[in-house]
Amino acid sequence: MIATILSSKKYWISVCFVGLGFIIIFSVIEYFMQYGVQTWDVFIKERIENQQWMRYLLSRIVGGLVYGMIMGYYFELRKRKSNR
Repeated sequence: MIATILSSKKYWISVCFVGLGFIIIFSVIEYFMQYGVQTWDVFIKERIENQQWMRYLLSRIVGGLVYGMIMGYYFELRKRKSNR
């Protein structure tokens, strides 16, 4: 069952969409919780000027991929079980 789901094109499309949604929502929530509303310059200074942008971007991509794979697998498994 796992191999058929992982080889499905629909699974990887849902992984991309769910992962991208997670990255956007998580980043916005984290930004507002850490920096507030009007501190865009502090965010830029901490993340880009201090050379942490690569770590920030990599953590978002890995987190989104893992979350997308878990949720995509759950959705595909639930869909296949309901079709039986």
